[in-house]
Amino acid sequence: MPHNVAMTLGSSSRSRRSIGLRAALTAIAAGTVVALSACSPAVTAPPRAESLEGGAPAAASGPLRVAVVGDSLSAGRSKFLGNGLDDKSWMTYAQGDGIEFAGGWAKAGATIEEMADAVEPVEADVLVIMAGTNDVRFGTAFADARPSYESVVDTIGADRVVIAAIPPYERAPQPAATYDADLAAWAYSEGYPVVDPWTFARGADDLWAAGWSADGIHPTVSGYERLGREFHELILDATAPVGAATAVPEAGRAPGSVPGSGSGASAG
Repeated sequence: MPHNVAMTLGSSSRSRRSIGLRAALTAIAAGTVVALSACSPAVTAPPRAESLEGGAPAAASGPLRVAVVGDSLSAGRSKFLGNGLDDKSWMTYAQGDGIEFAGGWAKAGATIEEMADAVEPVEADVLVIMAGTNDVRFGTAFADARPSYESVVDTIGADRVVIAAIPPYERAPQPAATYDADLAAWAYSEGYPVVDPWTFARGADDLWAAGWSADGIHPTVSGYERLGREFHELILDATAPVGAATAVPEAGRAPGSVPGSGSGASAG
């Protein structure tokens, strides 16, 4: 998709914004209980293995090549990512200024199991997975979905993995919140950053904020644009070399998190 469609933000304006992995997320990995509220960080990452070993990722010589795996929230207007990016593809607005779309797989209605069956290796620096809404729709618990996430990661073969929270799901808000919490706990245990690009669209009681969704499942076109811009910043934040972000967490902030300035907004 031409870069003139993408609405990206310059690196000089890169901010650290707040995450909302919901108050339902109360336990994260390895027996450590971390209470996260709607004001907690936008990028929540455990200590990276390379930092524990005294090393750090090498600085990228060019834009990050980002692969995407997901469902209708990533597939675009055509309902299949393989047909190309369009105005309902968040990657349309995330690419450019340090990010290059590398490919991937996304299809409307797909569960993580279907994604695992369909994906093929992609030459990518970063894999972004945003899945789970259709698992919730079919009543699939994360414990049953976990092997498929692991399969997607192994098959794509990207150097780094970023796990995205799912948006509000008004048909089953509490099961969606539970799935999201379990997904985040698994990601944390694997060392994958967890990002929530939906903070702008989250309203009260795990529902959509007014103006950002017409069906309680998908964002509006302006919502996809905002989603892509949020993803752009979060991907760069989550994959920055160790020490490039805040070195010492602020008081009351989860270890490994990136501080934020908030991203609340209204549609329009």
